[in-house]
Amino acid sequence: MVARTVSLCIAGPVCAMIAGGIIAIDGSHHTTFLTGVSVGGGINSLILVMALLFVWATIVGRTIDRREGLLNMAFLLGWIAWSSGRLGEVYRTTPESGVFIKLAVEALLIWGGVFLSVMAMTNSKAITQSGHRDEVSRFDLGYLKPILKSPAGLASMGGAAVSAFLVSVLFGQTDYAGQSLGVGVGGGILAGVVGAMIWGSMHSPSKNAKHASSQDPPATPFAPIMFGVLLMGVIAPLIGFVKPGSGELLGLVMHQDLPGYLIVSPVAWAAGAILGVPMGHSWVEHSMHQAQASATKPISN
Repeated sequence: MVARTVSLCIAGPVCAMIAGGIIAIDGSHHTTFLTGVSVGGGINSLILVMALLFVWATIVGRTIDRREGLLNMAFLLGWIAWSSGRLGEVYRTTPESGVFIKLAVEALLIWGGVFLSVMAMTNSKAITQSGHRDEVSRFDLGYLKPILKSPAGLASMGGAAVSAFLVSVLFGQTDYAGQSLGVGVGGGILAGVVGAMIWGSMHSPSKNAKHASSQDPPATPFAPIMFGVLLMGVIAPLIGFVKPGSGELLGLVMHQDLPGYLIVSPVAWAAGAILGVPMGHSWVEHSMHQAQASATKPISN
């Protein structure tokens, strides 16, 4: 509770204040880290925010547990996404194709900062309060390499990216910061559900002889699903090159008709990955445990 209070009342507002110091070309604060009047200043702000995220995630993740660390990271990123400017105004002041590149690069840099943070807070030998090692939330390289190379890992990552994209298209209607964050989290939730289902189906005993003797498929890791949502943050602006293209941006902004994947800011995609994926994942995990418990329950006469 103390960690969450610090994240919501101190660390989050500080990160939002740093991000809010970036000025747009028109003098407003409707900008992201790399789309302001000074790219260098935006990079410095991004580095400072990612450094704070890194330190706080390491402290919380190693002193409490990794899932608590992820939640507190999401609070910090959520503060930034909630208080950031509208992407529609970013497109209005800089309606060139270069803005798509800047947003994609920004999403990639945020992805890198998030990855370093979750790696730093991972202690693979740590025991959770429930008395077991939480393999699901591990992010150390030795554990991730075989997962990210496996067909199940790649499929769950791809499914997560597609799911997040579909949520943005279906539910992204306006570019207000609250909806940008909401769509990001909603995309993360669906990605968590779809990614966990894909992983579970590809590791079911009936489809994988390696695990045929076990009734429990290996637990679905967070990493490939989260990476799928973060990947969508990089891909979405690049889709804007093709549809709608920079030539159509002003008209779409004026008519408030931007496609949903262009209203979600890079930091909102990151917040959605860290907050939404564990929520969707837990629903599938709980349902699987209930189904297994029902299947193994003895039938009384």
